[in-house]
Amino acid sequence: MATRDSLSPHLAPRIKVWFAWKGGFLMGPNYLRFLEAVEEAGTIRGAGKAAGWSYRTCLNRTRKMEQALGAPVLTTTRGGAGHGSARLTPIARRLVKVFAAWRRDMYRQSDKAFRKASRGA
Repeated sequence: MATRDSLSPHLAPRIKVWFAWKGGFLMGPNYLRFLEAVEEAGTIRGAGKAAGWSYRTCLNRTRKMEQALGAPVLTTTRGGAGHGSARLTPIARRLVKVFAAWRRDMYRQSDKAFRKASRGA
């Protein structure tokens, strides 16, 4: 049976966050990880590995974002001997920046609120 003293070492807050666009899902933490990885790896395949997504999943999720926004998320060059490349478009770069900053601040505020609330638990 849980007592007041036994809550503290076991209780932890969990929050699920995402961006919506015109009422529909646009992106969440996994999309953020993928888009940041595109910038780092320079390829969809490399970003997919970093995000734990298959190449097909990367393409499908990118298309879903582009359909929602009505604008491209990635600029790409075709593969071949020199391999392809991918870069974020300016709107995708802005989404990454805003989502990452908001998420950081939201978690910081959530942790502060949790510490305050759990003092009395």
